[in-house]
Amino acid sequence: MQSSEMFKNIKRISIETYLLFQHHTTIEMLRKAKDDRDLFTITGAGWHFVKYLGPAVVVVGLDGRSERTQQQVIAGPTYQGLLPKIAMLPPSVQHCIWMISVPIIYPRLEAVESFANTVATGKKAVNTTYNIVGKVTSSVAGVIGGKEVVASGFSQVKKAVGKSGLMGGVLNSFGDIDIADELRDLWTHKSKDIERTYLIRTLQGIATHKGIRMTFLSGGELYTYCFLLFVRLRDFTDVHCCGAGLVHDITHPNDHKTMYQIISSSIVASPAPNYVIKMLHSDKALYVPKNGHKSTHQVSDTKEDMMEIFHTDTNGGPRELKKLMGRRNYVAFAVYDPREIPGMDTSSYAGSTYAGSTYAGSHPGSRRSGPNGLSKLSLAVDFVVQGDGAFTAPTKYGPVVIPSLEFGR
Repeated sequence: MQSSEMFKNIKRISIETYLLFQHHTTIEMLRKAKDDRDLFTITGAGWHFVKYLGPAVVVVGLDGRSERTQQQVIAGPTYQGLLPKIAMLPPSVQHCIWMISVPIIYPRLEAVESFANTVATGKKAVNTTYNIVGKVTSSVAGVIGGKEVVASGFSQVKKAVGKSGLMGGVLNSFGDIDIADELRDLWTHKSKDIERTYLIRTLQGIATHKGIRMTFLSGGELYTYCFLLFVRLRDFTDVHCCGAGLVHDITHPNDHKTMYQIISSSIVASPAPNYVIKMLHSDKALYVPKNGHKSTHQVSDTKEDMMEIFHTDTNGGPRELKKLMGRRNYVAFAVYDPREIPGMDTSSYAGSTYAGSTYAGSHPGSRRSGPNGLSKLSLAVDFVVQGDGAFTAPTKYGPVVIPSLEFGR
């Protein structure tokens, strides 16, 4: 379908509109540009950027939509053109923040997909049964003159449990599971598993050779699903929440294998219900396999965790679910020198979080003796979460401290 003329034109118009309203430019202007300091393309399908926020922090905007298929997120040639740009960043860069719409590190939803497949199979069986019984019954009724009445009755029953009824939302117009597309959209889905491992392992390699801390910022589209047996199976599509995760080597805290995932939802989107957040709080141990291998979650040198940040709710009460919060939110990044901020020592375990906002008065550009005259800088990320009621002050959680990476670690 993506190769049809209609969908290719929809995509063309969408990209033109995206470039105009998000980046205030056009394809013609970009192609005439003499350098790629604004936006650049590698395959001609996606547009990416690498922006410097001072000498020590770089933000990479990765187009995770234009080349996405059911089997991939980013095309191979794009990786081959983009990753060398990161590997050749200047020595002053200490932090690289990857803006990727869908989180790289996120709870798994295999059980959800398995249940969806089971229910979809059941729906097909129910429809088939009603079709057969309806035909047989109406045929018998035809002998006694009631064929139309019986056929009409079975049609109403099918409608009640069909597309717009109790079992609606399972299958789409093409006969596939409606939520399968959304689940396949996740980096953590089995169809993207090897690509996800490739990206994580490659960035770990660049991190150790360049001494750059890699961090992911995601959450514009977080897909999760709630299943209510015999009600509507797909209760909603986009679920928006906030939280933080990381991949790390528990035997070597803060080395090059440690990469953080910051998740913040679209600020105007409806927050997720509490039972969905509960479904995402799994205690299953997750590990990243070797490059080129599928995930089996056997113990490896890189473990995947969601951090426990939300110990209290916005009203001050204790929370049972501490890893993700289903409220409207945004995140704020601050760059600071940990040696200038008392109580913000980042030498402790990578999964730690620190309370307070004493780093707010730091000087990101402060000079000290060291590589390129810059001190080693850390990132502090605060989650600002909306409370209950129209005029309730928001609550700050964090900061999550992302330390710099020592060269060669």
